[in-house]
Amino acid sequence: MCGILFSIQDRNVEPTESFAHTWSTLQELNSRRGPSAQNSHNVALNHPSTDNLDPASWSNNIDMTFYGAVLHLRGDNVTRQPHVSSKGNVLLWNGEIFDGIAVDHHENDGRVLMDQLEAISTRCHGTHEDHRQEFLNLMAKIEGPYAFVYFHAQSQSVYFGRDCLGRRSLLWHKSVQEDSTIGLPLMLTSTGYSAFRNELLQLEEVPADGIYSLSLAFHSLKVITRHPWVPASSSGSDHGTMTLPFGRVNSTIPQDSELSAPFADGLKFDLAHPDVVPPITEDMKEAITGMIKVLGDSVRRRVQDIPRTGLIHDARVGILFSGGLDCLCLAALADRFLPEGEAIDLLNVGFENPRSVKAKAAEEALALKRLKKKQGVAESSFSGSTGGDNAKIKSAKPDTRFNVPDRTTGYESLAELRKISPRRHWNFVEVNIPFEEATAQRSEILERIAPLETVMDLSIAMAFWFASRGIGYIKNEQGELAPYTSQAKVLLSGLGADEQLGGYSRHKDQFTAAGWEGLIHELQLDLDRISTRNLGRDDRIISDHGKEARYPFLNTNVVQFLSELRVDLKVDLRYPRGVGEKILLRHVARELGFNRASSHWKRAVQFGARTAKMTDSGRSEIGQQVVDRAAAA
Repeated sequence: MCGILFSIQDRNVEPTESFAHTWSTLQELNSRRGPSAQNSHNVALNHPSTDNLDPASWSNNIDMTFYGAVLHLRGDNVTRQPHVSSKGNVLLWNGEIFDGIAVDHHENDGRVLMDQLEAISTRCHGTHEDHRQEFLNLMAKIEGPYAFVYFHAQSQSVYFGRDCLGRRSLLWHKSVQEDSTIGLPLMLTSTGYSAFRNELLQLEEVPADGIYSLSLAFHSLKVITRHPWVPASSSGSDHGTMTLPFGRVNSTIPQDSELSAPFADGLKFDLAHPDVVPPITEDMKEAITGMIKVLGDSVRRRVQDIPRTGLIHDARVGILFSGGLDCLCLAALADRFLPEGEAIDLLNVGFENPRSVKAKAAEEALALKRLKKKQGVAESSFSGSTGGDNAKIKSAKPDTRFNVPDRTTGYESLAELRKISPRRHWNFVEVNIPFEEATAQRSEILERIAPLETVMDLSIAMAFWFASRGIGYIKNEQGELAPYTSQAKVLLSGLGADEQLGGYSRHKDQFTAAGWEGLIHELQLDLDRISTRNLGRDDRIISDHGKEARYPFLNTNVVQFLSELRVDLKVDLRYPRGVGEKILLRHVARELGFNRASSHWKRAVQFGARTAKMTDSGRSEIGQQVVDRAAAA
């Protein structure tokens, strides 16, 4: 993973104070993403002078600055960025190539990609159209998350963009003139800051809807061109496009003869009866086997060959671990592909939520009052101890501030993990965040999620920011909490499972309202908008600690596999909650040995970790509401 930063400036125009301040700010922020090495490279374009130059156009002299900060996760040695070739081509690469282009585990994938780009440049010497299409075809082959900037010297063209699912962040500052041409300066960056920083240039997210190009050749129009992702069925005749690596969601409506039998009326199902499961058809058996294979391969590619920087037993891989279905399956599969003696960090975050603590205290006080009344015991009987005795009792009371829902399910799932893999050293990291600390970091986290700024974005980002920091406690052999800081640089996330497997309440709503057709439509909508939702935000948040998030459920091979499956083999909402949503993954979990956890319900992270509605004043906040800046200060 890397932090990348790029700018185009007019050399004949003195940089403004806001540009200089913006560049230095972004350079420092991007260096957090890449603590292993930082480097920069400058390219100057000198065009011939002409008396007919349009006064509104760019000048003859253009400067480009490339800055790269590297987190060493690929290859035997740290490879600095930007990559610069003998032809003058320059690549800034923030990504991972897991498939599509062969990368040996001793190699750096950015270096391998640069070699491939050089080969294209050699083959297509002098034919800019052919070079552009070969370049786009190469980028479309890559399986893995990425954001990049590439300058092709011969055509004097800059290409930039994100992968088709938007798994890496890229922001831009651009100004568009009345004739649609781009004004200078133009900036691209992996991370940014709040729009309320008026002294800095404003940033927006680059859409993950294609790769963009800008010709810097002297007589070219200075217009940004989008080269869109298109479905395989429509890409044959469109030059300048890229073929999506997965198709649309299977729209076949299941026939009654294909469906598994519904539960009998009156059949009891709850978490106390995890053995009550739907019948498994032959089609479902094949789906379970296929899912374990394709998801397992995705996990393998994301955990193998991570360079070791610490002690032999230190965890190289962490999992954002709520104890839920998605992260538990990832933990079990990661266990298959990591050396037996190596630890895996399970990062479980819990927040002190004063509103919840207050409500629980009031509930306990009411229960105690009712008990006293029921037993007919005088109030004084409960308070006859001396003040000193009361102080001792109070100090002995365990700290329950961080006993959030995700902590409970986390420990339950940990017990199952230890049962199926007793030789693995599972570090269950309690990331406990007092209210004062959460409040102190709120403004900083709000800066990192920018340009997003809603209450929901902030609540989710707070959980991920503190969890990925990895500072917490683990229980020693005596069951006592001991301070612990995770050294894992790669963090697995279950994001993408709910969108593809029908894990949200809106999927149930659509099924209730419009049956299988409505459910299929909603699943397609979720797949279409994954790139526009929250992956860029999560990348900016997690990478702020020099960590990299990896999403096995968003491997494009997994997406293709799930898109091809008939809908009822993924989600069957004829069954009750805890059974029908994500039914395929529940069967996979049981196949992996998790009987109890296979029945866990979906719980949003902001409620599981209790980052939402922390104060009485926040009770009225709505998820899509813009954050109150005064409260965040």
